[in-house]
Amino acid sequence: MNGKRLFATSALTLCASLVALGGASAEDKALDRSSSSFKEAERSLQRSTEVYKAISESKEKKVPESVLNRAKCVAVFPDTRTISLGVGGTHSDGVGFCKTAQGTWENPMFLNLTGGSIGLQAGYKSADMVLFITGEKAQEALHRGEFKLGGDISAVAGSFDRTFEPKQAEVVVYRRTEGLFAGASVEGINISRDEDDESAFYGAKKPSLTASIPPDLEQRVNELREVLPSAVG
Repeated sequence: MNGKRLFATSALTLCASLVALGGASAEDKALDRSSSSFKEAERSLQRSTEVYKAISESKEKKVPESVLNRAKCVAVFPDTRTISLGVGGTHSDGVGFCKTAQGTWENPMFLNLTGGSIGLQAGYKSADMVLFITGEKAQEALHRGEFKLGGDISAVAGSFDRTFEPKQAEVVVYRRTEGLFAGASVEGINISRDEDDESAFYGAKKPSLTASIPPDLEQRVNELREVLPSAVG
């Protein structure tokens, strides 16, 4: 009898230990708002909201309906910096939103832009970038985690002409310098998902872009989500 009790006690202790370990594991994935990655994600979302509002609220230069209506995703990269005296090296942190099959905007992806240059070749400068992803190939590549502008993923400089047609381009690019938006021709630029920032923002190692998020974060996300184009292909 004592042996049975000892076995039962040991089994209960083991189960309690496993539960405790499971709780610790879940705790490790919990939202940590004090982490540098979470704060970086917050900054990217805030600055991206400011940049997109600027282009969407502009009275002088408006992105044509031909671009807005075809866009499947929108990616915003504030403070894109090029350090160059000839070749160019570019970097920015940003966010991207894609449409679901039901026509609603997903939660944001957190992105990195690296690679070639954006035409800012004289010394150290910065620009804000807005990319309208109009092709399925680029949309799928963005969800997978990485793609390069040029080659298989074609990109064209955006125009504010109402008759502008992006034709077969996968990505249409706009750039803002000194408060003014213009079309930007970019080749060799890499777009990739920032797994650290995404995990920190959602408190999950593999976050779902359609899952519920805390109300205060949802409110911040909606500030940008609600000014994105409503009629998107």
